[in-house]
Order: sequence, then C-alpha cells, then structure tokens
Amino acid sequence: MIQPLHVIYLHAPAEDDETALVEMEYGLSDAFRAFCKETFSGGRPLDFPRLRLFTADSPAALDRLLFDVQGAHRFVSDAAKHCCLFLFDDDFPAEAGAPATPVHELRLDGMPLARWFLAYFPAIPKVVLTSPGETDPPAPTRRWSARPAEIFRHPERNREKLQRAFRSFWSPRFWTALREYVCNRAGTNWHTPGHNGGNAFDNSPFLRGFHDDFGDMTFRTDLSVSVERLGDLSAPEGAAPLVDAQRLASEIFGTATTCFITNGTSTSNKAMLMTLLRPGEVVLLDRNCHKSVHHAVVMSGAVPRYLPARYNARYGIWGPVALADIEAELARPAGPAGPPRMLVLTTCTYEGVLYPAWEVARLCEERGVLFYADEAWAPYLAFHPFYSTELADGAPARYNAVNELRGAHFAVQSTHKALAAFSQASMIHVSTRFRALLEDDSSKQFRWLRRRFALHGRGSSEKFLHDLHEFLRYWHSTSPHYPMLATLDTAGVQMRLEGLGLLEDRLHWADAFRARVAAMVGKPVEDCFPDLPQLGGAGPDWAAQGYLHDPLKLVMSFRTAEARERFEKALLAARIQWEKASPVTLLFLVTVGTVEEHFEYLYRVCRQCADCIGRPEEEFRIRTIPAAIDEQVSVLPRDAALCDGELVPLAESEGRICGQMVVPYPPGIPVLLPGLRITRPMIDLLLDVVATEGAGAVHGLFVRGKSLLVEVLNRDEEDRVQRVEDPA
Repeated sequence: MIQPLHVIYLHAPAEDDETALVEMEYGLSDAFRAFCKETFSGGRPLDFPRLRLFTADSPAALDRLLFDVQGAHRFVSDAAKHCCLFLFDDDFPAEAGAPATPVHELRLDGMPLARWFLAYFPAIPKVVLTSPGETDPPAPTRRWSARPAEIFRHPERNREKLQRAFRSFWSPRFWTALREYVCNRAGTNWHTPGHNGGNAFDNSPFLRGFHDDFGDMTFRTDLSVSVERLGDLSAPEGAAPLVDAQRLASEIFGTATTCFITNGTSTSNKAMLMTLLRPGEVVLLDRNCHKSVHHAVVMSGAVPRYLPARYNARYGIWGPVALADIEAELARPAGPAGPPRMLVLTTCTYEGVLYPAWEVARLCEERGVLFYADEAWAPYLAFHPFYSTELADGAPARYNAVNELRGAHFAVQSTHKALAAFSQASMIHVSTRFRALLEDDSSKQFRWLRRRFALHGRGSSEKFLHDLHEFLRYWHSTSPHYPMLATLDTAGVQMRLEGLGLLEDRLHWADAFRARVAAMVGKPVEDCFPDLPQLGGAGPDWAAQGYLHDPLKLVMSFRTAEARERFEKALLAARIQWEKASPVTLLFLVTVGTVEEHFEYLYRVCRQCADCIGRPEEEFRIRTIPAAIDEQVSVLPRDAALCDGELVPLAESEGRICGQMVVPYPPGIPVLLPGLRITRPMIDLLLDVVATEGAGAVHGLFVRGKSLLVEVLNRDEEDRVQRVEDPA
C-alpha cells in the first residue's frame, strides 16, 4: 500500500467541522491524485498516494503535531514525516487580549510562525486561506502564498483552480514541457544531435540493443538548442520552461537565484570564482578543498591563502578547519594584495562534518568577506529538521549553507551526488543575504562589492547575474544534455513533495545499522563508526562550537589497514561498491536512492569480517604530512600554471617552484600546487605514497618507466613571474 502524503491545517475550529473536513480531505485527495497522474505518470498505469488531512487548533498544537518529544530530543512525528503542504486560516484568532495579527506572525517557540517554519520546514509550500473580500496578507517568502479559502475548503467545486495551485507547487517546469514537445510536437528532425531522436541506434542491427537498454525517451529527449521553445542555458532570461524550472528550484531551495549546471560542481566553482574575484585579490580556502577550487584560483588569477589543515592521523583523513583558525585568518593584517575578498569552505567534508554556517557568515561579514560554501556532498540539508539547531540565545539556525535565516552568501551543490539526478547535474545557489548586501546594505566593509557589481552607481544583483551568466557561457556546453537538465528540475520537486520522508527513513536506517553492527561486534558505536569528536580530531570542542556530523555519511573504521583491505575484498565478492577509502576507513553514502535492503547486504559482510571492524589500533602516519601542507604560494598560481616550465625528477625538485597540481590518493589532498615552492617534506610524502600505493595513486606525476617527473618553472621564468608576499 502506498503511504499517503499529509496536509497539515492550522485551523480555527467551527461548527460542523468534522463533516466539512472529511469532504475537504477527500476532495483534496482526488484532485491530488489526478494532478499526479497528469504530471508524473509518463503514460504508465501508476498508482499515486492519496492525501490525508491533519488539523491543529493553535500554534502550540501544531508543534505537538509535528514533533515527538522524548526527553531532551525532538523527533519528527509520523504526521510531519509525510507532509507535503501546510494550510492556514487567515482569520485565525490571536491570543486573548492581543490585537489581530497575520497568521504567519503568530508566535511559536518565541518567534514568528514564518521564522519557525524557516528553521524546521522551509521547503514545504504554505498557503494562507483568505476569506472573501479580504486583502491577501503579505507573504513572508515565496514559499508562502495566499489563496481563496473556497478553493481548498470546497475542492470538488474548484477542481481546475486547485489543479493550478498544485501545478504551481509541484509541477516540474522543464520536464513537463520537454515531454510534451517530444510526445506531441516533435516531427522530422533536421538538427543535432546526430543520432536524430535515437534513429541511428534503433535502425542499426548492432546498436538496437543499446537503444533498448537505455529506453526510447532517453534518445527522444536528447535535443538541440535549436528547439528554442524549451530554453537555453546560454540565454537565461526571458520566458521559457528552462527559466521557469530554475525559478522553481530557487523557490524550493530558498535562494535569490538558482542556476542549473550540466558540467558538475567543478564548473560551478570555476565560473563563480571568476565572477567574484579579480586578479591579484586574496581568497582564503581550505587546503583540502576540491581540486576544482584550486583550478578556479588559477583561472581567476587570485592569490590563495590556505587555511591551516588538520590531518587526523588516527583515521588517515582530513578534518574541518577550526573556527579559531578561520577567525585568525580573517583578522590577519592585509598584505600587499589587500584584504581577503572571499572564504571558501567545503561543508560537509567528505566524511560528513558540517560547519556552523551562521557563525562563519558572522565572522566573514564583520570583515567584509564573502562566504562561499562548496556543498557538493550535501544537497539535501534544506529538507529535514535534523539539519537545524537552536543557538545559545534561542535563535534558530540551519546547516544548509544558503538559507533565509543566516548562512553562506553562495553555495554550489552536486545534485547528482545524493539526489535523484544524472551525473554532472549540479546547481549554483545565490543567497537572499548576498542580494541584500549588494543592494540594501550600506556598510563600509562591502563597499568594494557594491562597486564591483554597480549599475547606475548602485550595487545591482542584475549586474552580478549578468556577469555570472557571462562566465557560465565560458564553461557551459552550447549543446547541453536535456535529460540531465530534466533531472535537475525533477530532483527539487521530488524533495519538496517527499524529501522529508525520504530523509527521515534514511536517518533512521543509518542509525539503526550503526547500533546493530556495534552490538554484533561488541564495541561502542563510535569505535566502529567514528562520529564528530573522532572525525574532527583533537583540539576544539567541535559540537560546542556548532559543528555537526551528517549521519548519512556512513564512515566505518577498521583496526588496521590490512583489516580494511580484507573487508574491501569481502565487499567486492558481495558486489558492494563503497564511495571512498582512507587507510583505515571506508565511506558509504546514504542517498535518496538507498533502499533498506542495502543495509542488510552490507551487514552480511560486517558479520563475515566482524574482527576487522573497530577503532584503529595505531595512528596512520605518512611521514612529514603536517610539514608538507604548511606552505603558502610564493608565485601567483595563474602565472606559475601558464609558464612553459620544465620536467625535473621529483626527488631533485626541492626548492623549485611548482607549475602543476599533484594529488596523492591516499590521503587525497593536493601536495603540490601551482606557485608553491617545493620542500623536502612534500617530496618525501609523495615518494612514500608511490612506495606504498604505486605511482598511479599520485595524480599529476609524469611517469616514464621508473622516472617520476614533476613540472616546475624554469630558471628564467622564476625571475620573471609575479611574486606573492606573505603578509605574515
């Protein structure tokens, strides 16, 4: 039986309520199922969930309906788990003796109801039901709207209006238009791509099986930008389904602007840094950021200042940057290149450590620095209350980097990594806070920003978006993959409709799996699955400072490197593929596509290799790691990367300036970067990895036989390139 979805109704009780509410539930349910059949069936005889109506007669009752309180913990209730829509009476009575207020200003947990929803259920649509003749109340965000109460209270009499409302909430704009075109409008194609709607495959005796395996719609929807009615990434303005889809995604994710990207978050990083930074400007970044960020630094001509990296020797992984280190770098006196303009952090880290985005944002804004979050591994954080918290002063905060409370100014997400999207499908999110800093703020700290994106002498988000889209044209293919764009459209809609329930199930499954394995092994859970204190490593009290470990990053630890290798062999025999390995850990991603049976298959391997699982017995040390990643560039990375250079033996490269990136796996952090002066610890680290893992484990080395070569600036180039002076 398909689980029904829920509508939560904050309702001022009236006479004859029971009969009216039953009729309202049945009418909404029938209209919803009809909407789903029209929108999502694709012609298949699918069944769709019905709607079930829950009511609350006060904000406090609403809180009790949505959360189960067990001791000090608040868990999502069954009613909330499958909620897809909130309804509110506009004439809801205020507290006794108080003046009447708009419903979204009613208070709950000491805050206006609208702010409360931003903290816990931001993505779900909220509708205020207005009475005849009354002025529609102002909506606090785009995710609140006002509709005549008649439409929802008497759905059978207002079916078409109700269907329009449902389409505005949940209809994928681009996918709907794309499917309608290929099914009803497309005819003879005289445009790219060359397979011509799949004909080149279907008509071939050799490739017909390929066509059948992938499915007919995969080829029919692979169209050319010549079909102008659908939209074009290179022309992001105007009226087109692709433009509408990005606007809907912006509403769902709670941003000022959202852009669809078909070349992965790597492209997002490059386009964004080229838009925001100017040659010679300082950018603060995590030394352990994705290599595309380092590429973007080279391309933008910026001067990188690497934040102190924390190597966790017990687990052979890299921890987060401490708030104290971020604050110290922001407070560093400006050098010849000027103050930093941007901070780049990866949240969450590979192993799932999330930064307190609100606190990082506060530190950045005090110094006039933009906060840029690479959120590639966590595109789902906006869709569950688990990823929210309450600060010491009682104010709510969220861990998704871009949100409408307080957080990063930008986030880039790899939608494909954890949501229902094709590989390379990603999004850029621009926050409403950035728009406010650009257009409404008057602080001296961000005067540089308003000058950079000025229109008629004032900061302008239109000018910023114009520049961003110009740089995106540098990177976008002019022949984007339309099925990929369709999955970006549908991924957000799916999370708005059922994301809370999907995440609630997976959070529960992951927690139960950890406990089950630990009980079987006979060890504490944290010995088998390192949590925030273990992953963060010694030093700060990570939890007290607001850091959080994402339970959907399932990190399993092993007693020794040999034990991990034996466990890997058992996984391969069971046809199970993990995401990432360190010497003594394996990372398993729990995504919206993970099903409960997957945990059972993994548990079987755990039982077979129970003696492998546990806290690492020794610290895993590649000698000289701390010293190898403690250097700052001495030459502008762009200049170093664009030099002709020369290849020299790695073992003899000490003191030379590197012209390329060299990245060992493990541990997976760039050791050599353009502009760094090569030190003996860097060389020793790379040679250690080659000796233990082979030369293929070091990306970027030029290998010829037994010779390991690295590209460095030649002596003449060293005299000509621009030097970077360390402000310290």
